Amino acid sequence: MGQAVKTEIFSGKAFSGSIDRETEKLVERFVSIQGRKPKLLIIDPTQSEETKVYGRSKIRKADRLGIETFPLFLTSPDSNGNPLEIMENIISEVNPDGIIVERPYPYWLDSFYIEQIIPEYLDIEGISIKSQGKNMIGYPYILPATADAAMRIILSLGEDHSKNVCIINRSTIVGRPLAMALLNKDFTVTMCHSKTRDLKSITRASDIVVSAIGKPGYITTDFISEGASLIDIGTTEVKGNIVGDIDYNSVLGKAAFVTPVPGGVGPVTTSVLFSNMMKASIDRIEERLNF
Repeated sequence: MGQAVKTEIFSGKAFSGSIDRETEKLVERFVSIQGRKPKLLIIDPTQSEETKVYGRSKIRKADRLGIETFPLFLTSPDSNGNPLEIMENIISEVNPDGIIVERPYPYWLDSFYIEQIIPEYLDIEGISIKSQGKNMIGYPYILPATADAAMRIILSLGEDHSKNVCIINRSTIVGRPLAMALLNKDFTVTMCHSKTRDLKSITRASDIVVSAIGKPGYITTDFISEGASLIDIGTTEVKGNIVGDIDYNSVLGKAAFVTPVPGGVGPVTTSVLFSNMMKASIDRIEERLNF
Protein backbone atom coordinates (compact mmCIF):
# COMPACT_ATOMS: atom_id res chain seq x y z
CA MET A 1 0.00 0.00 0.00
CA GLY A 2 1.33 3.46 -0.94
CA GLN A 3 1.77 6.42 1.34
CA ALA A 4 -1.49 7.94 2.58
CA VAL A 5 -2.76 10.95 0.65
CA LYS A 6 -3.17 14.19 2.56
CA THR A 7 -6.89 14.92 2.30
CA GLU A 8 -7.96 18.55 1.98
CA ILE A 9 -11.19 19.21 3.89
CA PHE A 10 -13.25 21.85 2.14
CA SER A 11 -14.66 24.72 4.23
CA GLY A 12 -18.06 25.80 2.97
CA LYS A 13 -18.09 28.68 5.45
CA ALA A 14 -14.86 30.20 4.12
CA PHE A 15 -15.80 29.64 0.48
CA SER A 16 -19.30 31.09 0.86
CA GLY A 17 -17.89 34.10 2.73
CA SER A 18 -16.15 35.34 -0.41
CA ILE A 19 -19.41 34.97 -2.36
CA ASP A 20 -21.33 36.88 0.32
CA ARG A 21 -18.90 39.79 0.25
CA GLU A 22 -19.50 40.23 -3.48
CA THR A 23 -23.26 39.95 -2.92
CA GLU A 24 -23.15 42.69 -0.27
CA LYS A 25 -21.54 45.03 -2.80
CA LEU A 26 -24.31 44.27 -5.30
CA VAL A 27 -26.97 44.91 -2.63
CA GLU A 28 -25.40 48.30 -1.89
CA ARG A 29 -25.43 49.17 -5.59
CA PHE A 30 -29.06 48.06 -5.89
CA VAL A 31 -30.14 50.22 -2.93
CA SER A 32 -28.23 53.24 -4.27
CA ILE A 33 -30.10 53.01 -7.59
CA GLN A 34 -33.55 51.79 -6.50
CA GLY A 35 -33.79 53.54 -3.13
CA ARG A 36 -35.05 50.38 -1.42
CA LYS A 37 -33.90 46.94 -0.35
CA PRO A 38 -34.11 44.06 -2.84
CA LYS A 39 -37.11 41.80 -2.18
CA LEU A 40 -37.07 37.99 -2.10
CA LEU A 41 -40.28 35.94 -2.16
CA ILE A 42 -39.88 32.51 -0.51
CA ILE A 43 -42.75 30.15 -1.35
CA ASP A 44 -42.94 27.05 0.86
CA PRO A 45 -45.55 24.42 -0.12
CA THR A 46 -43.77 21.55 1.65
CA GLN A 47 -45.46 21.69 5.08
CA SER A 48 -42.16 20.28 6.33
CA GLU A 49 -40.64 21.38 9.62
CA GLU A 50 -37.15 20.63 8.28
CA THR A 51 -37.77 22.91 5.29
CA LYS A 52 -39.11 25.64 7.58
CA VAL A 53 -35.91 25.48 9.61
CA TYR A 54 -33.85 25.80 6.42
CA GLY A 55 -36.13 28.63 5.27
CA ARG A 56 -35.54 30.53 8.50
CA SER A 57 -31.79 30.21 7.99
CA LYS A 58 -32.21 31.76 4.53
CA ILE A 59 -34.22 34.61 6.02
CA ARG A 60 -31.50 35.28 8.61
CA LYS A 61 -28.82 35.29 5.92
CA ALA A 62 -30.90 37.56 3.70
CA ASP A 63 -31.28 39.97 6.60
CA ARG A 64 -27.50 40.03 7.11
CA LEU A 65 -27.01 40.76 3.42
CA GLY A 66 -29.61 43.55 3.43
CA ILE A 67 -32.29 41.67 1.48
CA GLU A 68 -35.97 41.89 2.51
CA THR A 69 -37.83 38.56 2.56
CA PHE A 70 -41.51 37.68 2.09
CA PRO A 71 -42.31 34.07 3.14
CA LEU A 72 -45.48 32.46 1.78
CA PHE A 73 -46.62 29.10 3.19
CA LEU A 74 -48.97 27.22 0.87
CA THR A 75 -51.28 24.48 2.10
CA SER A 76 -53.37 21.99 0.15
CA PRO A 77 -55.96 23.35 -2.30
CA ASP A 78 -58.75 21.85 -0.17
CA SER A 79 -58.03 24.31 2.64
CA ASN A 80 -56.48 27.30 0.93
CA GLY A 81 -57.93 27.72 -2.55
CA ASN A 82 -56.02 27.26 -5.80
CA PRO A 83 -52.31 27.37 -4.89
CA LEU A 84 -51.21 28.43 -8.38
CA GLU A 85 -53.59 31.40 -8.33
CA ILE A 86 -52.34 32.32 -4.86
CA MET A 87 -48.76 32.22 -6.14
CA GLU A 88 -49.58 34.41 -9.13
CA ASN A 89 -51.42 36.91 -6.92
CA ILE A 90 -48.64 37.18 -4.35
CA ILE A 91 -46.01 37.62 -7.07
CA SER A 92 -48.06 40.50 -8.46
CA GLU A 93 -48.63 41.98 -4.99
CA VAL A 94 -45.05 41.76 -3.66
CA ASN A 95 -43.35 42.56 -7.00
CA PRO A 96 -40.20 40.72 -5.86
CA ASP A 97 -36.70 40.82 -7.31
CA GLY A 98 -36.30 37.06 -6.91
CA ILE A 99 -38.35 33.96 -6.10
CA ILE A 100 -37.50 30.70 -4.33
CA VAL A 101 -39.91 27.74 -4.26
CA GLU A 102 -38.94 25.22 -1.58
CA ARG A 103 -38.78 21.50 -2.35
CA PRO A 104 -39.89 18.75 -2.30
CA TYR A 105 -43.17 19.72 -3.94
CA PRO A 106 -46.29 18.08 -2.46
CA TYR A 107 -48.41 15.77 -4.62
CA TRP A 108 -50.99 18.51 -5.28
CA LEU A 109 -48.49 20.95 -6.77
CA ASP A 110 -47.35 20.25 -10.33
CA SER A 111 -43.70 21.19 -10.84
CA PHE A 112 -44.31 21.84 -14.55
CA TYR A 113 -46.82 24.60 -13.79
CA ILE A 114 -44.56 26.13 -11.15
CA GLU A 115 -41.72 26.27 -13.65
CA GLN A 116 -44.04 28.05 -16.08
CA ILE A 117 -45.47 30.53 -13.56
CA ILE A 118 -42.12 31.89 -12.37
CA PRO A 119 -40.78 34.49 -14.82
CA GLU A 120 -37.25 33.76 -15.98
CA TYR A 121 -36.01 37.13 -14.71
CA LEU A 122 -37.16 36.26 -11.15
CA ASP A 123 -35.95 32.65 -11.26
CA ILE A 124 -32.90 32.71 -8.99
CA GLU A 125 -32.94 28.90 -8.72
CA GLY A 126 -32.67 28.23 -12.45
CA ILE A 127 -35.79 26.02 -12.47
CA SER A 128 -37.93 27.82 -15.05
CA ILE A 129 -38.43 26.18 -18.44
CA LYS A 130 -36.39 28.90 -20.16
CA SER A 131 -33.53 28.70 -17.65
CA GLN A 132 -33.32 24.92 -18.01
CA GLY A 133 -33.48 25.17 -21.79
CA LYS A 134 -30.64 27.70 -21.95
CA ASN A 135 -28.50 25.48 -19.76
CA MET A 136 -29.14 22.48 -22.00
CA ILE A 137 -28.03 24.27 -25.18
CA GLY A 138 -24.91 25.71 -23.60
CA TYR A 139 -26.04 29.23 -22.72
CA PRO A 140 -26.59 29.06 -18.96
CA TYR A 141 -27.52 32.26 -17.19
CA ILE A 142 -28.54 30.94 -13.78
CA LEU A 143 -27.93 27.34 -12.75
CA PRO A 144 -29.92 25.63 -10.01
CA ALA A 145 -28.14 26.69 -6.83
CA THR A 146 -26.86 23.28 -5.71
CA ALA A 147 -25.49 22.50 -9.17
CA ASP A 148 -23.98 25.99 -9.30
CA ALA A 149 -22.36 25.52 -5.88
CA ALA A 150 -20.86 22.17 -6.91
CA MET A 151 -19.63 23.70 -10.17
CA ARG A 152 -17.89 26.57 -8.37
CA ILE A 153 -16.20 24.15 -5.98
CA ILE A 154 -15.01 21.93 -8.85
CA LEU A 155 -13.63 24.92 -10.76
CA SER A 156 -11.76 26.01 -7.63
CA LEU A 157 -9.80 22.74 -7.71
CA GLY A 158 -7.64 23.88 -10.64
CA GLU A 159 -7.34 24.73 -14.30
CA ASP A 160 -7.26 21.15 -15.63
CA HIS A 161 -10.68 20.70 -17.26
CA SER A 162 -9.77 17.43 -18.96
CA LYS A 163 -10.67 15.46 -15.84
CA ASN A 164 -13.28 12.71 -15.68
CA VAL A 165 -16.27 13.55 -13.49
CA CYS A 166 -18.83 11.04 -12.26
CA ILE A 167 -22.16 12.49 -11.10
CA ILE A 168 -24.39 10.12 -9.16
CA ASN A 169 -27.70 11.91 -9.69
CA ARG A 170 -29.87 12.66 -12.71
CA SER A 171 -32.35 15.20 -11.33
CA THR A 172 -33.19 18.45 -13.12
CA ILE A 173 -31.86 20.52 -10.20
CA VAL A 174 -28.52 18.77 -9.62
CA GLY A 175 -27.26 16.06 -11.96
CA ARG A 176 -28.42 17.25 -15.36
CA PRO A 177 -27.62 20.97 -15.05
CA LEU A 178 -24.26 20.21 -13.43
CA ALA A 179 -23.40 17.74 -16.19
CA MET A 180 -24.17 20.30 -18.90
CA ALA A 181 -22.22 23.04 -17.11
CA LEU A 182 -19.20 20.73 -16.81
CA LEU A 183 -19.43 19.67 -20.45
CA ASN A 184 -19.49 23.34 -21.44
CA LYS A 185 -16.14 23.66 -19.63
CA ASP A 186 -14.67 20.60 -21.43
CA PHE A 187 -14.84 18.12 -18.56
CA THR A 188 -15.67 14.52 -19.46
CA VAL A 189 -18.84 13.57 -17.61
CA THR A 190 -20.51 10.28 -16.73
CA MET A 191 -23.97 10.51 -15.15
CA CYS A 192 -25.03 7.58 -12.98
CA HIS A 193 -28.28 6.70 -11.25
CA SER A 194 -30.18 3.93 -9.49
CA LYS A 195 -30.15 1.67 -12.57
CA THR A 196 -26.44 2.08 -13.34
CA ARG A 197 -24.53 -1.21 -13.47
CA ASP A 198 -21.20 -1.66 -11.69
CA LEU A 199 -21.12 1.82 -10.21
CA LYS A 200 -17.82 1.18 -8.45
CA SER A 201 -15.94 0.65 -11.72
CA ILE A 202 -17.16 4.04 -12.95
CA THR A 203 -16.39 5.97 -9.78
CA ARG A 204 -12.94 4.37 -9.49
CA ALA A 205 -12.12 5.56 -13.02
CA SER A 206 -13.15 9.14 -12.16
CA ASP A 207 -10.99 12.02 -10.99
CA ILE A 208 -13.97 13.75 -9.39
CA VAL A 209 -17.04 12.07 -7.88
CA VAL A 210 -20.19 14.06 -7.13
CA SER A 211 -22.80 12.21 -5.08
CA ALA A 212 -26.38 13.35 -4.42
CA ILE A 213 -28.32 10.17 -3.70
CA GLY A 214 -29.35 10.57 -0.06
CA LYS A 215 -27.83 7.28 1.13
CA PRO A 216 -25.77 7.98 4.23
CA GLY A 217 -22.19 6.71 4.05
CA TYR A 218 -22.80 4.87 0.78
CA ILE A 219 -19.60 6.02 -0.96
CA THR A 220 -16.75 4.27 0.83
CA THR A 221 -13.04 3.98 0.10
CA ASP A 222 -13.80 1.04 -2.25
CA PHE A 223 -15.61 3.42 -4.61
CA ILE A 224 -12.75 5.83 -5.26
CA SER A 225 -9.29 5.98 -6.76
CA GLU A 226 -6.34 7.37 -4.86
CA GLY A 227 -6.21 11.16 -5.13
CA ALA A 228 -9.85 11.57 -6.17
CA SER A 229 -11.85 14.69 -5.30
CA LEU A 230 -15.24 14.06 -3.67
CA ILE A 231 -18.20 16.45 -3.71
CA ASP A 232 -20.90 15.32 -1.26
CA ILE A 233 -24.34 16.80 -1.92
CA GLY A 234 -26.38 14.12 -0.18
CA THR A 235 -28.04 14.97 3.13
CA THR A 236 -29.90 12.53 5.35
CA GLU A 237 -30.94 12.86 8.97
CA VAL A 238 -29.64 9.96 11.06
CA LYS A 239 -30.41 9.95 14.80
CA GLY A 240 -30.74 13.72 14.83
CA ASN A 241 -27.57 14.35 12.82
CA ILE A 242 -27.20 15.37 9.17
CA VAL A 243 -25.08 12.82 7.30
CA GLY A 244 -23.76 12.84 3.73
CA ASP A 245 -23.48 10.14 1.05
CA ILE A 246 -19.73 9.77 1.57
CA ASP A 247 -18.33 7.65 4.38
CA TYR A 248 -16.17 10.52 5.53
CA ASN A 249 -13.74 8.65 7.79
CA SER A 250 -13.10 5.83 5.32
CA VAL A 251 -12.00 8.14 2.47
CA LEU A 252 -9.57 10.21 4.54
CA GLY A 253 -6.02 9.39 3.47
CA LYS A 254 -7.14 8.21 0.03
CA ALA A 255 -9.15 11.11 -1.38
CA ALA A 256 -7.24 14.31 -2.15
CA PHE A 257 -10.25 16.54 -1.50
CA VAL A 258 -13.62 16.08 0.19
CA THR A 259 -16.55 18.33 1.05
CA PRO A 260 -17.95 17.45 4.50
CA VAL A 261 -21.62 17.22 5.47
CA PRO A 262 -22.65 19.45 7.09
CA GLY A 263 -20.49 22.48 6.38
CA GLY A 264 -19.57 21.75 2.77
CA VAL A 265 -21.77 22.31 -0.27
CA GLY A 266 -24.76 23.47 1.81
CA PRO A 267 -23.48 26.91 2.89
CA VAL A 268 -22.22 27.57 -0.65
CA THR A 269 -25.64 26.71 -2.10
CA THR A 270 -27.37 29.29 0.10
CA SER A 271 -24.81 31.96 -0.79
CA VAL A 272 -25.17 31.17 -4.49
CA LEU A 273 -28.93 31.77 -4.30
CA PHE A 274 -28.45 35.33 -3.09
CA SER A 275 -25.55 35.91 -5.47
CA ASN A 276 -27.73 34.81 -8.40
CA MET A 277 -30.55 37.05 -7.24
CA MET A 278 -28.42 40.17 -6.99
CA LYS A 279 -26.50 39.60 -10.23
CA ALA A 280 -29.77 39.14 -12.12
CA SER A 281 -31.31 42.21 -10.44
CA ILE A 282 -28.34 44.43 -11.25
CA ASP A 283 -28.27 43.14 -14.85
CA ARG A 284 -31.95 44.09 -15.27
CA ILE A 285 -31.36 47.56 -13.81
CA GLU A 286 -28.34 48.24 -16.02
CA GLU A 287 -30.18 46.97 -19.08
CA ARG A 288 -33.03 49.38 -18.33
CA LEU A 289 -30.68 52.31 -17.66
CA ASN A 290 -28.80 51.67 -20.90
CA PHE A 291 -31.95 51.26 -22.98
